Amino acid sequence: MTSVFGEARSDEGLHGPADPARVTLLVSPSAGHGMAHIMAPGIALQLRRRLPHTWVDVEVSTSAHQARQFAAGVVAHAARASAGQRPDVLATLGGDGTASIGINACAGSGIPLAVFPAGTGDDFRRGVGSPARPARVIDAIVDGFTKRIDLMRATSSADPDRPPYWVGSVVSTGYDARVNRRVNRSVVNLGKLSYAAAVFQEAMHFKPLHYVLGIDHGVRRDVEALLVAVGNCGYFGGGINVCPAADPTDGELDVTIVHPVGVGTLMREFPNLYNGTFVRLEQVETLRCTSIHVDGDGLFALADGEEIGDVPIDLDVVPASLDVFVNRPLPHMTTPE
Repeated sequence: MTSVFGEARSDEGLHGPADPARVTLLVSPSAGHGMAHIMAPGIALQLRRRLPHTWVDVEVSTSAHQARQFAAGVVAHAARASAGQRPDVLATLGGDGTASIGINACAGSGIPLAVFPAGTGDDFRRGVGSPARPARVIDAIVDGFTKRIDLMRATSSADPDRPPYWVGSVVSTGYDARVNRRVNRSVVNLGKLSYAAAVFQEAMHFKPLHYVLGIDHGVRRDVEALLVAVGNCGYFGGGINVCPAADPTDGELDVTIVHPVGVGTLMREFPNLYNGTFVRLEQVETLRCTSIHVDGDGLFALADGEEIGDVPIDLDVVPASLDVFVNRPLPHMTTPE
């Protein structure tokens, strides 16, 4: 972990009650084919101009492990230092993996998260309504405009000593997880094109999977399905709207179960994966719950695009767990800028 782009600036004691004392920008330099590293100096400069009495620190991650440790340390310090004043800000610049590090650091802490999107997916940003443009993210930080959202807590049933993993968007466990894994392991990542190619490649030899589900601690369900996706927000895989009705402020999880369909149907419906209208198919079942236990044969879980281990896994919603900077709603705006 290295600090770059000049020294962090501070006018100690001069920041007003409406300004955070510190903004820490965590950068994933490889995100967006290196775009994050290019964008970081300009974002830092604008933050310093707009918040002249706030300490702005830029940290470039050298590994996911170091980034997680650093982010956790930043939030722990900020939580202690922010009593009685506007809290410090943790900001991430990268893709969904970097945003996930921020989510897991800030969950339940009261420290707000700003997401500067620079990845090929940016699904959490899309689902929660955070700005797409860096200038709008900076506006939100300056204005202090946040939304308090729910998070999904993923707990390993097989390893109760493993700490929970906090999820902002979607946990995938079937065909969707295999598509995501193929993209993650690909030497060349072309964003949506990579996901599209992986969808077709996996479809050629994919067979339905056996799931064992326990919904809201209820009766066990044995299900044959292509996938079971559980969403706090609706998106994964670079804009695939797998849980189109998901709302990260409603205190519930949305579950999409795709029962077996033919390859032809899957290919024909591929464009509708992005607009969410595929859920009209009779083979698609949707439901809502506050918790779900997922088990099955040969299944593994991906959370916000990151592999978190094999099933069995328990997922539950924890309401009002994270403050995230979002667009201030305007009457003429229908989507985040």
